Amino acid sequence: MKNILVPTDFSKNSFYGLEFSANLARRSGAKIHLFNAALTSTYYYTSDPLVISPPAAVMVESINENLKRASMKKLEKIQKSRLLKGLKVNLNCETAFSVYREIIEYSKRIRSDLIVMGTKGESNLKDIFLGSTAERVVRFSEKPVLVIPNKIKNLNPKLVVFASDFTAEAFGIFPFVWEFAKIFGSKVDLLKINTTDQFRRTRDDSKRMSKFNKKFGSKFRAVIYNDYMKEEGILNYSDQIEADLIAIGTHGKKGLARFFSSDVSEGVVRLSHKPILVVNLKKFKRKRDILKV
Repeated sequence: MKNILVPTDFSKNSFYGLEFSANLARRSGAKIHLFNAALTSTYYYTSDPLVISPPAAVMVESINENLKRASMKKLEKIQKSRLLKGLKVNLNCETAFSVYREIIEYSKRIRSDLIVMGTKGESNLKDIFLGSTAERVVRFSEKPVLVIPNKIKNLNPKLVVFASDFTAEAFGIFPFVWEFAKIFGSKVDLLKINTTDQFRRTRDDSKRMSKFNKKFGSKFRAVIYNDYMKEEGILNYSDQIEADLIAIGTHGKKGLARFFSSDVSEGVVRLSHKPILVVNLKKFKRKRDILKV
């Protein structure tokens, strides 16, 4: 791991993500990219932004520069903190109409290996439809995203749950999860959730998971857990064994597809009080990235 992107809005919750990132950087030798995307105000637009009059354009530019200067001062203050002492840290801030899009684009520019975001999990109806910035980054980013929903007492996760259906795509994303776990010396449980509407025989699941386990050296405990919903099953099992972190894949569904086929990862991110590592399956669609099964 070489580059860790840590977006911040200078809130207490975003600081939790920075705490974890600092520890991860010390263990992996990675560089931290501390980034702020300041939301550009749009109240002064009375017409198409592309045809703003010259005086208004100057005003827009002035506001943007003031926002960036203020953000950079805050970033510099964080960089001097004891938390980041001795680490390689790069600072940057941009103004944006869409914060989550700016985060994703910046992650591509710096070729980040991981995006770490501190956020506060919500479960109300408003968030289900609108989604938080973290949820949108999870949904659209092709880079792995680690969501930290609250302050973590143990910054060195001892037990990671990898929740999956263990199809071919899982063989492609698990190496990243495993390498992440090895940085901390974490144990990994393989978890398959069985529900009434997506039921599979235990014998069939056990065979599939055994094949997966064997591919990676038969090092992991494999568990089949029954529950009403996949999200509940993942969270309930993780609580039961006192796991420190949950890892899961996502298809990054967009638009109406999200309403007709919900993405389990988004539900887990929204409801969990544990850190969630989400790896987008699109990143591993190439045949050479999916191990032969």
